[in-house]
Amino acid sequence: MNEEKLIKYLLQESDSEETKAVQEWIASDAANQKQFEEIKWIWDSSNVLLEKSDMDENQAWQKFTTLRDKKIANNPQQNQRFLRSNWFRVAAAITLIVVSAWVYSAFLPQSGRAYFSSVELQSESTHMEVQLLDGTDITLNRNTKVTYSQKLFANERKVSLEYGEAFFDVKRNEAKPFVIQSDRAQITVLGTSFHVKTYENTTEVIVVTGSVQVEIEGRKEILKPDEKLSINQNTGEMVKTLQTNKLYNYYVSKKFQADRIPLEELVATLNEAYDANIEIAKVELRTLPITTTLEYGLLSENLEVIRETLNLKITQRGGKIIIE
Repeated sequence: MNEEKLIKYLLQESDSEETKAVQEWIASDAANQKQFEEIKWIWDSSNVLLEKSDMDENQAWQKFTTLRDKKIANNPQQNQRFLRSNWFRVAAAITLIVVSAWVYSAFLPQSGRAYFSSVELQSESTHMEVQLLDGTDITLNRNTKVTYSQKLFANERKVSLEYGEAFFDVKRNEAKPFVIQSDRAQITVLGTSFHVKTYENTTEVIVVTGSVQVEIEGRKEILKPDEKLSINQNTGEMVKTLQTNKLYNYYVSKKFQADRIPLEELVATLNEAYDANIEIAKVELRTLPITTTLEYGLLSENLEVIRETLNLKITQRGGKIIIE
């Protein structure tokens, strides 16, 4: 039995053919099954240590050696034969890998759990900045949820955007593409930075650097910097346009950057960022161009800057903020 196949089987990373081969090998001989159970016991014991990443290292190691010694003491003759076998060397290698990974994982994001299972990241009332195991940086805006995994033997890095919006600065790895699933749309990159937002039945992708491939139901679009793609998740329709402002990036840059954009676009972003209810009373003011940079701080201070910049009047009435 190939050692790599056995390790992949224990990690649940083997494909259907490899899984079948291991299972047939186990079933073919009672001795094979017995040896496999002994190795799996060591693997499971070590995996307990890995999952309990908040446990003190010395305590964890002591627990593992105690379990090991107890196993040997309970069945000395069987384990002496096992210690002399090739399988022991395989089991020892597996144990060393797992324990080393557990110790190393203490210094990794999310304790290295994404190497073995899916990890959930969820922001609520504030944004969240996270670095993934591969060095990719993600900024989650408020009320956003993503799950990701970067399993050891997988040929890609997977992320699922459940809801909300996030900015990805992906660490380049040509051997393992970075794949984001947003409803029915699939976004594939090697190394780039881009924004993804999902709301109602729409997914929006805006590229900052590099290129991004978006696919839905066999149809593909390639996006370059400053290009925006809107995907209708119901119909599969994709519409590509140029992104005309940097407002979408406010939760990453911590600034609202307006460069001769219509006032209504800035107001819409402020409403989203602050959960505010700002209205422009006069139709002619909606397209009024504004150039300014606002810090993502107090809404009242930003409204004062807008008032002074455009010489407008801003009042509060009935729970609304009125610009006139």
